[in-house]
Amino acid sequence: MKLRAPAPPRVPAVLEPATGGLVDDARLFEVALDDVAASGLTARAIEVKAARLTRCALDGARLTRLTLQDAELERCSLANLLARDASMARTRLLDCRLTGFAWPEGTIEDVTFSGCQADLASFGFARLNRVVFEDCILREADFQEARCGAVRFEGCDFTGASFAGARMDGCELRRCRLDGVTGVEGLRGAALECSEIVGLAGTLAAALGLRVLDDEI
Repeated sequence: MKLRAPAPPRVPAVLEPATGGLVDDARLFEVALDDVAASGLTARAIEVKAARLTRCALDGARLTRLTLQDAELERCSLANLLARDASMARTRLLDCRLTGFAWPEGTIEDVTFSGCQADLASFGFARLNRVVFEDCILREADFQEARCGAVRFEGCDFTGASFAGARMDGCELRRCRLDGVTGVEGLRGAALECSEIVGLAGTLAAALGLRVLDDEI
């Protein structure tokens, strides 16, 4: 059965430049944010809706109750951003840097990550529904205890990633690199291409405690 695609962001064609800053309780609706430098920001309850962010830097930010809805992020840097109790819906991230990005226990629905560098990113205990990761680098990413539904990974590099305790029912992995993944039992319920399953044979055998018999008599 074909997975349902994420609903696209509803962003107006014409947006006004944002006038308010990224501060506690900020409401940024139908605005464009370009080249905003906010690395190391600490803030609570920011809402960004029907907005476009281009080349914004939020590296190392600490955000609580962040809401991203109907948003487009292009070439933004969110490295080591920590978002607690956060939600992301109908959002597209294109060519963004997400190294060390963390979204623990948050929600991500109807979101597309395209061409993003997300090595060491953490989605631990998060809930992901109708999400697409395409051509993303997810080396050593953490999906521990993540609850994933209708999530599609295509052309992604998962080298060294962890799926311990994840739930992947109804998810798909296509053309993905899975060298050295851990918690492979967390992939139970996902659909993989034949070549990916063959490549995981050794890891699956180890997870199940299987041993290879010597062919010699």
